[in-house]
Amino acid sequence: MTLRTAGSPRTHLLRQRLRQLAFFMLVPLGLSAQAAGVETLVTHAAIVDFEFDWGRDGLYCPTCNQGAGNARLAWTDGKLNLWVANVDDATGAFVPANGRGVKVDTNTALVTTYGNGPEWAFSALGSQLVYTKYLPDQPPSDATAGIGVATMVNGQWTHEMLDDSLQRISPIATLDLTDAAAKIQYQDPAKSATFWRLMSDGAEEHPIAVQGYSAGARRWVPGTGKAILTGKAPSGYNQIFLFDTTTGDTQQLTDENGNVSGAMMWQAPEYSNEYVFFGVLNGKMLVVYRQLPDANGQLSWQVIQRNSLPADFPYVWSPEYFVHNGRSYIFFQMNKTSVAANMSKPSQIGMVGILPDNNTLVNLTPDTATSRVRMDPEYYITAQGPFIYYNRYQLATTDTGPVPDGVWRVDTQLGPPVISSSLSH
Repeated sequence: MTLRTAGSPRTHLLRQRLRQLAFFMLVPLGLSAQAAGVETLVTHAAIVDFEFDWGRDGLYCPTCNQGAGNARLAWTDGKLNLWVANVDDATGAFVPANGRGVKVDTNTALVTTYGNGPEWAFSALGSQLVYTKYLPDQPPSDATAGIGVATMVNGQWTHEMLDDSLQRISPIATLDLTDAAAKIQYQDPAKSATFWRLMSDGAEEHPIAVQGYSAGARRWVPGTGKAILTGKAPSGYNQIFLFDTTTGDTQQLTDENGNVSGAMMWQAPEYSNEYVFFGVLNGKMLVVYRQLPDANGQLSWQVIQRNSLPADFPYVWSPEYFVHNGRSYIFFQMNKTSVAANMSKPSQIGMVGILPDNNTLVNLTPDTATSRVRMDPEYYITAQGPFIYYNRYQLATTDTGPVPDGVWRVDTQLGPPVISSSLSH
């Protein structure tokens, strides 16, 4: 889940609902010409807030991570157990189907408690996991919550709680394989303060001081050690800011006449690996920004694309991006209402590219005969191409809550990976 809405973690109402559930192209690929995908059941199991390991980038490596590979997912079950299962690179299936492959840790926080579950951390150490963990033999509470880290040692998972991390929750880590070790950012249980530190015991904690930040979306910018997040601008609107962990400097990136949230920044191969980012304006419009010369010849962040959603599903939720065969794509949940906790209304999964020839929004799940809530989309690039995975629910009614319908996926129809790479982690 990674702390998202159009720009915020799950609200209290959504947590209540969820508790009821315990640069090259060999062939140009344009979204505007693509046919809609067909939904495929992955598993009936209620695997909520699953996160994929770095094989998701289309670079499958069965010998990485001490032979455990990099085609994996992690999640926490209703009994607070943290599991890692495999992904079949050829078919996209979960192995085993119920997601209970290897039990990595116990007494870990549910996504419904703090708005986020386990997250992967990438560095030269390989793939690790960070998550909210409770002190052993004590009831789960804000006072007993801290930062858990799981690491493979000699092919076996080990786990620990970081020193001086009590009353710290919801860590997310950098995903840079060239770093000697990962960084993490996290919050206090009230989500009134945000911090970062190196992912090692004894590391010093540093504040991420962005004026007006209040538990909105926060992400790492790949390859930079910078965090992109939402804060309050002098205009009074929420805008997107960039925080540099090296210098402690904060830069305001947007100045829209409205609230902007839900940002992610990455290097776009279609723009010569320049950094671009997106945000969500007033919960309804997806906006992409790129640095271009202004009237004075100085580089400034400028809008290169705006996408409004369909009238029947106008609200953006959980936007993320992936890069496939030299092009970037943004995918997201499309809601009927601005209230993410409203699971009595169906939702759809959308996707859009960031070039003029593929920036037409595509509804990947246009089946109106199957009225379902589709939420928390994640991508994984299989040998067949990128799949979008998500939890699906039968609609809540006045008498019942939402009924889990399992994990489903849809093929983006962008085709198999054509870029190969040699990996050794």
